[in-house]
Amino acid sequence: MKYFILIFESTHHSLKSEKLLTGLGIKFDIIPTPKEISSDCGMAIRINPALFDEQLVSSILNKNNITFHLHEKVYK
Repeated sequence: MKYFILIFESTHHSLKSEKLLTGLGIKFDIIPTPKEISSDCGMAIRINPALFDEQLVSSILNKNNITFHLHEKVYK
């Protein structure tokens, strides 16, 4: 199954994103950042594409000055 992975520059950004997305009712998982994706932060957010509104998520994170990168990953 394909998922979107949000990675962050810091644990602070990851935790703040978790709080914001939870407040919006977005369902996601906190996962260790996949080893093939380099990141300064060891935590990432995994979201099912069927539940993901990229424009909404990008807007709320950008408004809160959270730097993130979006990746697609297939899990078997």
